[in-house]
Amino acid sequence: MSKIKNLNTLMVCLDLTEIDRYLIEYASYLSQTLEMDKVIFFHAIQAYDLPDKSSKKFPDLETDLSTKIKAEINSVVSSHFKRKVNTDVITRIEDEDAANVIIDFTRKEDVDLALIGQKYGEDRSGHYGHKIAAEALTDLMFIPEEPDLKLDKVLCAVDFSRDSEKAFRRALDIAQSKNSTIICHYLYDSSKSYFPATTIRTKGVLDKKVHKRFRKFLKKFDLTPDDIELRMRVNEEFKSQAEKLYEEARSLEVDLLVVGAKGKTSVVTSLLGNVTESLRRMEKQMPVMIMKNVKTRK
Repeated sequence: MSKIKNLNTLMVCLDLTEIDRYLIEYASYLSQTLEMDKVIFFHAIQAYDLPDKSSKKFPDLETDLSTKIKAEINSVVSSHFKRKVNTDVITRIEDEDAANVIIDFTRKEDVDLALIGQKYGEDRSGHYGHKIAAEALTDLMFIPEEPDLKLDKVLCAVDFSRDSEKAFRRALDIAQSKNSTIICHYLYDSSKSYFPATTIRTKGVLDKKVHKRFRKFLKKFDLTPDDIELRMRVNEEFKSQAEKLYEEARSLEVDLLVVGAKGKTSVVTSLLGNVTESLRRMEKQMPVMIMKNVKTRK
């Protein structure tokens, strides 16, 4: 089984609101835990929030504003980053939508993982989060307010596809770095089964098939079901797979949920694509990592 790219460069997307503090704290913890080389703090200043560009004072305002914002971010960063790690604060004044700027940056720079804050009560069906989740070529981690700074238990969603192999490899690497517990949750595509899908006989047959595939899946990583527990919930047909997955994560009190996405998550024709987009919209209490699998990525 080939290895995936190491998490060397972390990008933290800031918006100058209260959630930035939680993002910076989590970035410090994550970069130290996973021994990352560089953390980039990025903020796009929207030009339409500034005075008329035709003003002669605009160039000076742009320079002064960027300098002030950088100084404020650096002050918070220095108070949380005790480990020696290469940090960089980047601010840009852009005419473009902030989501497009972030997407463009991840395409041009060697970013391995981008942290994005999600405030409680935020409209998650909105343009900003959806566009970044769909089009950014880097792996993403959505961070809620006040996340626990620990990685003792990791839950990884699997459907035994190549996309979930990549997600499991990342979850495994993270768990091994902290000697953490890792658990798998099987994503069951009920749309491909005949109704009723939850009879005792059907469920028994499904259990055997899934566990047989799980053994084959783990063999690629030199593991067995004795090493990794598999959870599956196929008897709640009126709940979405994303709901089942998140409820499992809550009941297990995991510190991180990892899901693989198939290509652009705006195209939700695949089970994983559908789950990642639905999961992004939910109000979550733990960080969620979405592993992208886009062929055009560096």
